[in-house]
Amino acid sequence: MRQKLNIIRTKCLLTSLLVFCAIFAANCSQQNLSNAEALKPGRPVIKGIVNEQVHSYSVDLESGQYLVLAVEQHDVDVITEAYAPGGESIGEFDTPTGGRGIEQIRIVANTAGEYRFDIYTLSERAEPGQYTVEVSAFRPATERDREITAAVKLHQQADKLRSESGTRSDSISVYEKALQIWRDLGEPADEANTLRAMGFAYQRMDEIDAARGHFGQALKIWGQLGDSRSAAFTHVIFGVMSKKQNDYETGLREDLIAQALWEQSGDMGEATQNLVRIGNDYIKLQRNDEAIGYFERALALSERVEGKSVRAYVLSECGNAQASLGNSAAAVKFYRQSIDLWKSLKQDKGVSGLEEKIFKLQTN
Repeated sequence: MRQKLNIIRTKCLLTSLLVFCAIFAANCSQQNLSNAEALKPGRPVIKGIVNEQVHSYSVDLESGQYLVLAVEQHDVDVITEAYAPGGESIGEFDTPTGGRGIEQIRIVANTAGEYRFDIYTLSERAEPGQYTVEVSAFRPATERDREITAAVKLHQQADKLRSESGTRSDSISVYEKALQIWRDLGEPADEANTLRAMGFAYQRMDEIDAARGHFGQALKIWGQLGDSRSAAFTHVIFGVMSKKQNDYETGLREDLIAQALWEQSGDMGEATQNLVRIGNDYIKLQRNDEAIGYFERALALSERVEGKSVRAYVLSECGNAQASLGNSAAAVKFYRQSIDLWKSLKQDKGVSGLEEKIFKLQTN
């Protein structure tokens, strides 16, 4: 009898615990929604963001409605995670566009209610970036809209498979399903993004020829679309792949092509950092005078870039270049200038790393 009573008490306790957890989860979800800023068509929101911040937004949708949020990034790479009214995650939206460009969040509401969208960044930038979020489409879903969201979900599933070494090869067939939908719908930008993702998967599997082939297909599309940023990024990838095979001449050629495209896109931050990349290419090729010329160009251009972090980076790289050439005094001078900027940005990690380099140069 006592044993039976204990079993009943245990069941009651477990039931109470489950009810408490359900209520707690519901309250948390409700609290997140109450803190979320409502988005309305025609009312874009512009905000600054730094790492560890999460900005929450909500949109009230009827079942079967199609929603597109456009998140334009200004010197910060943001990620958006979407949640259904019950609090379950719909998916994470993050295209490798760097700190510029527009991310699209496309969903069809399966149930009516408030949908939440959390925007955050994993970037460890020293300075806040800015983004603009707005509702760019809000309508009853068409068959085409449903096909688009199906392809988006397939791409997201493939991204998850690609992230794990044990399932990376499985991602290819899922990407191919998304790719076919994009081609059937005539969506070249999405087609190129999926081809690029497949290139990354093949690259991680050390299938270099397949990776180059898919990156190359994406590059051709971006050329046709006039997307110079994505094209530049792809040439940088080609350069990295070549340099990993110790082919620095080809790596340099790819970086030089990328430089013209970065400048064409108007992205001075990336253009500045790419000049540093080219300078390092020339050092590897022992063409030191040309290397110094590119570092000097990077220094000059960094003065035109908004914010201090890019210039701090360029100064530290100039120090590295001088150190590799045996010019310790010049290296220390650049390092100290970089340290001053990192200190003003309260970036202790950058400061300590450069101070360690100075110590090694001065004690050797």
